[in-house]
Amino acid sequence: MDSLIVHRASRTERLADELIEQLDAHRPDNPLAPQTVIVPHAGMRRWLLQTIARRRERARGIAANVDTPLPWQWLQMTALRMLGDAALVGGDYNADRLRWHIHATLSHVSTPMLDAYLDSDDRARRRFQLATRLADVFSQYLVYRPDMILRWERGDAREDWQAQLWRHVRARITAPHRAERLPALADALQRAGDRQTEPLHVFGVSELPPDVLASLRALAVHRAIHVYFPDPCRQYWTFLRPRRAILADENAEALYFEVGHPLLASLGRVGQDFSLALDDADDHRDPLDDDEPPAAIAHRLHAVQESIRHLEPDLLRDAYTPPPDPRADASLRVHVCHTRLRELEVLKDQLLGFLADDTALQPRDIVVMAPDIAAYASLLPAVFGDAARYTDGADAIPWHLSDVALAHTHPLFDGFTKLLDLADSRFRVSDVLDWLDVPSVARRFGLDTSAREAIEPRLRRTHIAWGLDAAMKAETGAAAIDANSWSFGFDRLYAGWLAGNDDTASLIDGAIAPLPGVSGAGVDAIG
Repeated sequence: MDSLIVHRASRTERLADELIEQLDAHRPDNPLAPQTVIVPHAGMRRWLLQTIARRRERARGIAANVDTPLPWQWLQMTALRMLGDAALVGGDYNADRLRWHIHATLSHVSTPMLDAYLDSDDRARRRFQLATRLADVFSQYLVYRPDMILRWERGDAREDWQAQLWRHVRARITAPHRAERLPALADALQRAGDRQTEPLHVFGVSELPPDVLASLRALAVHRAIHVYFPDPCRQYWTFLRPRRAILADENAEALYFEVGHPLLASLGRVGQDFSLALDDADDHRDPLDDDEPPAAIAHRLHAVQESIRHLEPDLLRDAYTPPPDPRADASLRVHVCHTRLRELEVLKDQLLGFLADDTALQPRDIVVMAPDIAAYASLLPAVFGDAARYTDGADAIPWHLSDVALAHTHPLFDGFTKLLDLADSRFRVSDVLDWLDVPSVARRFGLDTSAREAIEPRLRRTHIAWGLDAAMKAETGAAAIDANSWSFGFDRLYAGWLAGNDDTASLIDGAIAPLPGVSGAGVDAIG
């Protein structure tokens, strides 16, 4: 009998070494058969294949015949092989198609709150937006709250409008969804496996959907399953709770709990839950880096990492002595930037500095992450040049974007979306300037870098806040005044241009204060 084997390490590189050893030790009998490694996202796939290629010296820098599906792709392929379900995680239950079923059935549900939201002049727009939002929510319910979905279908929560809506949607869609088919899939895997014998590897995941984990457990009866979990802490840390949760607990005994490490307690909830789910694995091994001796603290970031790794929050204070000049330690910095474009410009300057200071550092060693990397996709070419293109320029850094939908990878797509969003916005200064940062828009209106830089400070000096004019402010329920609107700001700009550099210019029409300094470079851009 095989088992589910959990490999833990606080360094992803150490997990990669163990994975490569396992891949080399258990090669398929058929030399053309691929080895399967499930990865959490496309960025991890790219990094892992590069790591395998570099560390397999005999392969001459090539990582070949390694299949790297995402968890939902593996589940769909397995369900298709075992049950014949082609759309276990897609079909009509995919969010893009589910929204239309929800849109068609929203009229069957009536509650005061729902009716009040939809009862407006733009009812059609609101109905579509609500259907889109609910499609995303229901898709998450199917993955992470399958028991609740099944209870709804049995008739529970009759007063809950979401439950009522789901029952109408389920009656409209005839195909079963993943919550209904999971028991059959798990039973089929536990009885007969998936007709594969080589070990299955799951690399770098900090969480897995419950049905994927349940399917892996069922499959582990017939096939070795290796899970490579990037555990940030060598100690047992699943008991940690944030201070807010401890203080809110009515149980007096909860006050005896310690936060342990504030970063782990507040930011590690997802990994904590997954660690708990893996605790009852059949073959639970010690962390791969458990025998590594404590490392000497070299810089601030290293101190933070070691404090998390050893569950010693005081390590940052006790074992690290900051240099007299804070700028000498560049391992952990905070840059405050006023726009996303400026963030990218500062990022490029910092990366060029690191590459110049460390000749061993290569662009392939650099990973840039953001909570919403798609928000920067349209601006990247303006700062870093074209993607996946190497040039010999001194300021050139080759780059590639991962985990971003196609609609966000081209500036025109993003510019068109921002234009549509602008029409429904409050017309804040940042909304308009973000749209002007789209390269195609800037070229269309002849705005080069200097012109763009001339616009922003003048707009700030006019104290424009939001709203086109008094009428627009009144539509949103605010006072019907022009102050701090775009109309108010433009009046000041035009008056300042007419008044020139006369600082003593009086109010125009008794109400408009000319903005001084509206002349010279940038006047055409403002126009």
